Amino acid sequence: SVAGWGGAQGPELFQGAVGESLVPSVVGVDDGGEIVVGQIAREMQVLHPERCAATFKRQMGTEWTCTLAGREFTAVTLSSLVLGALKADAEAKLGEPVTRAVITVPAYFNEHQRRATLQAGELAGFKVERIVNEPTDAALAYGLHESEQEKVIVVLDLGGGTFDVTVVDFFERSLEVRASSGENFLGGEDFTNTIAGRLLQQQGLVYERAEFEQPLRVARLRQQCEIAKRLLSRQAEATIRFPNEKGDFPENSPTLTV
Repeated sequence: SVAGWGGAQGPELFQGAVGESLVPSVVGVDDGGEIVVGQIAREMQVLHPERCAATFKRQMGTEWTCTLAGREFTAVTLSSLVLGALKADAEAKLGEPVTRAVITVPAYFNEHQRRATLQAGELAGFKVERIVNEPTDAALAYGLHESEQEKVIVVLDLGGGTFDVTVVDFFERSLEVRASSGENFLGGEDFTNTIAGRLLQQQGLVYERAEFEQPLRVARLRQQCEIAKRLLSRQAEATIRFPNEKGDFPENSPTLTV
């Protein structure tokens, strides 16, 4: 998730409290009962996976709930906490209250999911001016609508939890979405989980069972796989140290190549 605004030089992304423009959609409850959001929650997820929730955008518009440190949360509530963190980042950047927002959603979101997103925005303290499809927003952010030339663009939007494909038609400085489709359960997190599952399989373990019986090992392994996945964008292979059941790396821990 990101916070931004349309400044004089065009769209601008705000850096959050930890100096990053991207805020992971992760929510956790620390030992003192305080709610943490973003990168801090993602780091806490490694040591306390039972206290954190992620990829909950997939559950928007459903009756899904999760329990963190004895407290029950819905997908709407969790999303509102992420939006609230973005609101705080924007207010810190601008030095004034931010009460209005445009929120982007996956192109395939149905009416229930869009209403849930609107509700999350209102819970975060926003007046939601508009819900915009993410691929459409990407096309606008790149300024494709400002060209005088008629053209048809295909926008591929592969995020942490979802994948959208949208065909956009530009003509007479206007934009029309010709077609849009998406997959609710295909994103960066799924690639990370697949890599982790393959590595666990090499060690004679099954992902689903290990996640239940050895959560610290799986959480640490997923962290290593996330780092390796990013390295694989720039190089042909990466190495991963395989953690033990406690999520640690003893001297004899195996090193695996992906």
